[in-house]
Amino acid sequence: MHKFVELIVNSALLWIFMQTILSILVTVLYEFSIPWIVWGSLIVMIVLKLVRVSPPPVGTVQEVLGVNPLLLVKDNSVSENHGNGEKYCMRVVAHRGGGYDYPENSLLAFRNSRGKGCSAIELDLRLTKDNIPIIFHDPTIERLTGQTGTISEMTWEELQEFDIAYNHPLRNKFANGEKIALLDDALQECLKSEQRVIIDIKETRTDVVQVILDAYEKYPKLFQRGVVSSFNPIIIYMIRKKEPRIVSSLAWRPYFFSRVSYAGLEAPGPVRFRNPFKHLAACVLETLYEWLLPRFVYYVVGISAVLLHKDIINPYIVEQWCDRGIRVMAWTVNRPTEKTHFSKFLKITYLTDTLHLEKDM
Repeated sequence: MHKFVELIVNSALLWIFMQTILSILVTVLYEFSIPWIVWGSLIVMIVLKLVRVSPPPVGTVQEVLGVNPLLLVKDNSVSENHGNGEKYCMRVVAHRGGGYDYPENSLLAFRNSRGKGCSAIELDLRLTKDNIPIIFHDPTIERLTGQTGTISEMTWEELQEFDIAYNHPLRNKFANGEKIALLDDALQECLKSEQRVIIDIKETRTDVVQVILDAYEKYPKLFQRGVVSSFNPIIIYMIRKKEPRIVSSLAWRPYFFSRVSYAGLEAPGPVRFRNPFKHLAACVLETLYEWLLPRFVYYVVGISAVLLHKDIINPYIVEQWCDRGIRVMAWTVNRPTEKTHFSKFLKITYLTDTLHLEKDM
């Protein structure tokens, strides 16, 4: 389905391009006037300038993300010419705090990552039925707790009773179990230990916008330590429109709108929608968005980084985003050989589920 939709969309774009070229030639050579596309392009450029939220200053971005790994010298140290004063470089990010080592998105995981010397973590944000911000990745609780329930349909009073270490491979290591963390507790834990924090917004309700703004107001240090990220550019745009000082990123992987997972060359993941018309609409949307993201969306939103699935990153992709002033981060990188590839060859930051054997963080 996706390949067919992509072919249709690309064919339509090619037809529009050819028709536009023909129209320009006719207008210039026969009518001796300025083509309509010139005026249209000027209007689009003005609109983009008006609606754009400018990214934070370079100094602020470097304060949060540190020196760009691409600027590191051969011995993996920070060059004097490109340092930001504190000689910090975000090389490794503990994905969900390092969910293979400790229960994911837990305070235990965040403390372990700090103890291992990891200076940056990524955590996931959702809202409960009573709008309490919690740190949880999935929309349901089955995978971590072994129980049934949907986060958005449960109150904090109900959720705080569950053990998120129940299904962990190392659960015998956590005799007392581990509870779901509140956003407030997680931020206090990370900021207290001077860790950088990537807040990955999984919540779809726009109520989360005010939650983020309130968090930055309560913890001003987040302006120097926090990154707000999401697959949804509208959420990030709404946040940055109200507070443009926030450093942000957008996440992306192929088939995000039409399928629930992606694993590179393996078989496509399960479809997100059973309704064929919804699935078709999702395929069209992701084809268009994949074209728009590196051309217009990043510019309008004013992001400073892009989080891409590891299986779609290559030197050309890194160069393409670098030319736009955007840093590339890879997720989720767990094999030692892959870590070497991304850190030594591509020289980009990567997110990992395990800090075991990590040396240079």
